Amino acid sequence: MPYETFVVDKDGAVATVWFNRPEILNPINEVVMRELLAIIGEFERDEDTRAVILTGKGRAFSAGADTRALLGAMADREARRTLSDTAKLRSARTGRRIMDDWERLDQVTIAAINGWAVGGGLSLAMACDFRVMADTARIFIPEVRLGLPYMWGSITRLINLIGTARAKELVMTCDQIGAEQALAMGLVNRVVSSGQLLGSARALADQLLGMPPMAVRRTKEFFRALHAGRAGDVTFADAYLGAACADGEDTAEAITAFREKRAGRYRNR
Repeated sequence: MPYETFVVDKDGAVATVWFNRPEILNPINEVVMRELLAIIGEFERDEDTRAVILTGKGRAFSAGADTRALLGAMADREARRTLSDTAKLRSARTGRRIMDDWERLDQVTIAAINGWAVGGGLSLAMACDFRVMADTARIFIPEVRLGLPYMWGSITRLINLIGTARAKELVMTCDQIGAEQALAMGLVNRVVSSGQLLGSARALADQLLGMPPMAVRRTKEFFRALHAGRAGDVTFADAYLGAACADGEDTAEAITAFREKRAGRYRNR
């Protein structure tokens, strides 16, 4: 089916899903999240596709949260005050649900990180089974700078990939890293030139398609269960932490300062 913010191409047993708003660096908003849920549902019913490559059009894999939409939501503070706790938590849990459902797909998933992978964009890449990164791409987790915790189960996945010490530094300093740094710390599996990115991702998909499907599927499930058990399931706290920060005055100021490229003026409330 056609999508507003994605393009889905199928070639035999391999599907390629493209973030498709290159002019604004493929940000994530409510439309993107609804369409991701629809794409997940499509693949859950698809027994012919055995591998999915996720990538972005243009200069970005995904620039993460659409800060314009965030500012709009923050500005309507009176409307937020009328929301029940249940409604706030339901909204905050949507991203985590998408990441979990994407991670649970039967298909092998490969993130082909073509450019900027920021915040929630990186979260989705980490929910993939493998990550191939262009040597010119960059990774950035700006959530703390925006006055928000890194949500959607992302810290658990990040710790599983690179360990607690490096994960804490990457999230709390909001430092940007390049492809070679990401490879050295184990955040991505391979680094290739940008011109070879999709070919490399497809070659990996074809290699995995050459394996017995039942064994691949069950091995994927085993690793997922192992990773969840090692870090512990603390992701239930994501929604509570995010909803609490979103209601604070400092969060709106942090997002505004980020967009205006200036230091924030925070009031600790």
